[in-house]
Amino acid sequence: MRRGTAPSSCTSFLVNSPLARADVNLMRVLLVDDNDPVRSGLRQLLEIQRDIEVVGEGSNGVEAISGVERHRPDIVIMDMNMPVMNGVEATQRIKESHPDVRVLALTAYAEMSHVSGMVKAGADGYLLKGAPSKELIESLRSVVGGQGAIANEVAHGVMENMAELYKKEKDHAAALAELDRMKSEFISIVSHEIRTPLTTISGGVELMRDRWHDLDEDLKLRLLSSMARQCNRLERMATQIVTVAGIRGGLALDASVFALDDVAREALAGVSTRSEGRDMLLQADEVRARGDRHLIKQVAVALIENALMFTSGSVAVTVTATKARACLSVTDEGPGIDEAILKRLLDEPFVQADSSTTRRAEGLGLSLYMARQVLEASGGALEVDTAPERGSTFTMVIPAAS
Repeated sequence: MRRGTAPSSCTSFLVNSPLARADVNLMRVLLVDDNDPVRSGLRQLLEIQRDIEVVGEGSNGVEAISGVERHRPDIVIMDMNMPVMNGVEATQRIKESHPDVRVLALTAYAEMSHVSGMVKAGADGYLLKGAPSKELIESLRSVVGGQGAIANEVAHGVMENMAELYKKEKDHAAALAELDRMKSEFISIVSHEIRTPLTTISGGVELMRDRWHDLDEDLKLRLLSSMARQCNRLERMATQIVTVAGIRGGLALDASVFALDDVAREALAGVSTRSEGRDMLLQADEVRARGDRHLIKQVAVALIENALMFTSGSVAVTVTATKARACLSVTDEGPGIDEAILKRLLDEPFVQADSSTTRRAEGLGLSLYMARQVLEASGGALEVDTAPERGSTFTMVIPAAS
């Protein structure tokens, strides 16, 4: 041996000796894998690194948890498919009790379901077995340093998952914004609508209280009738809001068989006091339908009231059926509704008809929205034939019963 040279084995010995590591901030690693040769190979690879110390091993998830308690490593190299307890459950428990301990999944599985399982459990990185040793070492240092690490083979799938998650979050944010807009619109319009009948009731009460003896009996009766109508209007509004909320909340609807022509007669009788002497025509075949009779009657009443509200002419109710469809149509002689306004009235529950339209700006779109929700939940639909300068026909379509 020439003077001034040292054998290569001496260099290796110096790197791994305790003296050589004394001034190095060591990364403490716990190896967990049920395959002994895999653990042995990993230990040999890691122990030749100047800044890494293998503090313990385990062959299943239970031993991983106990190893963390005993050795307090900086990072756990965790296999997934192991006996007794798998790597996903072990990672979740370790993260719950020791959130500062990093976990790098080292597994043979590249499927996104496995990757997602480990990520949800709290793993800080995900590598595939057989990756170059340099990639493993760099990943360990990256994860301990507070960064993530992921195998190139699964990175594309992760990005797709992130893109899908982003889209869902974006859609969710848009839905929340729309809900917030609807809530604001609801508060504004409902407060206006409630104020109208309350003003009528309050004015009538004050007039009768202050001038009871000056009013003739006919005027007293008219005032009382007007206040009663406004009370009924408030009650119907509350009922429609509860109905819509129930359907949107997953309310199970009844599916009984009933006579749709009887429902039409009952609906007409229910609104007779609000028809103000106008012609109310009924042409009804004997039709058997299937659905929630109580809610279908609410729809029929809402359609008739809508016709009465927007026209001073007659209102006709027709009940017909085909083999699969049972139909109740309400036709008025009003000026019709502009297509854009009609879409908003049907699609958005708290939109008021604009005062610039030919129809009077009275009432909420809530009644029509409620009708559409009930019918669609019943397997049917709300069909509308309307245009400015001519009448409108609103038709509820529900399944016919054999």
